[in-house]
Amino acid sequence: MATKNIESKISSSFRRIGLSPIVQISEEAEQLASSFEKKTGRPFIFFQRGEVGFDMPAYVAQAFSDAVLVKKLTKYPKSGGAPWFKDAVISHMNEMKIEEITRDNVVATYGGQEGLELAFLQFEGCKAAAFGPIWSAMLENILPYAKFDWTLVPFKEEAGRLKIDAGKLEEVIKDVDVFYLNTPHNPTGKVFSREEMSLVNELCRKNNVLIISDEAYKDLVYDGKKHTSMLEFDGDHIISVFTGSKSFAATGLRMGYSVSRNKKIIENMTKGNYSQTAGLSTPQQHALTVALRDKESRDKWLNFFVKELQERRDIVYEGIKAISNGSTYMPEGAFYFFINLNKFIPKDIKDKDKYLLNRFMDNGIAVVYGSAFGKDFEGYTRLSFSTLEREVLKEGVERLKETLSGFSR
Repeated sequence: MATKNIESKISSSFRRIGLSPIVQISEEAEQLASSFEKKTGRPFIFFQRGEVGFDMPAYVAQAFSDAVLVKKLTKYPKSGGAPWFKDAVISHMNEMKIEEITRDNVVATYGGQEGLELAFLQFEGCKAAAFGPIWSAMLENILPYAKFDWTLVPFKEEAGRLKIDAGKLEEVIKDVDVFYLNTPHNPTGKVFSREEMSLVNELCRKNNVLIISDEAYKDLVYDGKKHTSMLEFDGDHIISVFTGSKSFAATGLRMGYSVSRNKKIIENMTKGNYSQTAGLSTPQQHALTVALRDKESRDKWLNFFVKELQERRDIVYEGIKAISNGSTYMPEGAFYFFINLNKFIPKDIKDKDKYLLNRFMDNGIAVVYGSAFGKDFEGYTRLSFSTLEREVLKEGVERLKETLSGFSR
């Protein structure tokens, strides 16, 4: 059989998905970095990736080691999660004032990304809506893989604040099957208020719309604000997806779980989890169990982690505020800035994102261009402050100013 005939039979799911622009930009930056540094004597600044530039807390690392070396948890895992893992999740949900959760309401997954994939796949071919901008992997991977059509509802920007366009939201929700909510939000850092989430919930209940709530950054909230989980609202129309990747600086361990009061949905996700991976490995389940249950160690780590990230955020904000004349949105959670740079781009430039990316790369800065998060966000840029030490962040902000000051309108 000719190769082209074989390729014509490939599932449309695989033909629809693509490589994340973040990966492409990261690979290009790695290639450019050494020559830039050698030529200029200045460090290349990696603002582009949502990696966590901290070591995993020692108590979680010890738990992972103990799982293999002491507890010998190296056999086949129980699909969907071991009972002791699910009990740890239930206890954590109770801490968050989320009740009526049993083992049948919990599934262990390989990170939050598998949880999102399993949630969407069981509604393959439906329509979805979400706030825009949206995490690039949703656009490039998860929604196309599940054969979804989708609509983005842009935030309203008002005096450095991001607000929900309630009228537009209600109009869109009437015509979809699933609403994807991400709080704290990637790429803007917005933390949805309880009132905003209540509005989303009521509109979805009214229109019989499933909510898939991505809460990957739930522990990374600043200025004393509080994360509200969608599960704090009643109903079996909600799936909340969680991960230990961000909270415990363990992106490579892929420790995640999803929770819904709809037991059928969790049963389906468990079947999908078994089909794809035969279940989250038991050392990972044990590490996340200890991470959640050891409240003293967990709170000590998160207090340090959030304080450090907030201080890094403030460094970046002070620099960007000078660039934007004070109009830039201050992230309330996660570890990103999403800034509008259209005013710096010459009017005759057709590909604004390529123009921005090339200018920044030439000056030793890697960023993610705006259209990676939705086609309406050309001329925006996402910056991540999670991997860089404070002095490097300061230099990075100065380099941003330097680059933008060289743009001619």
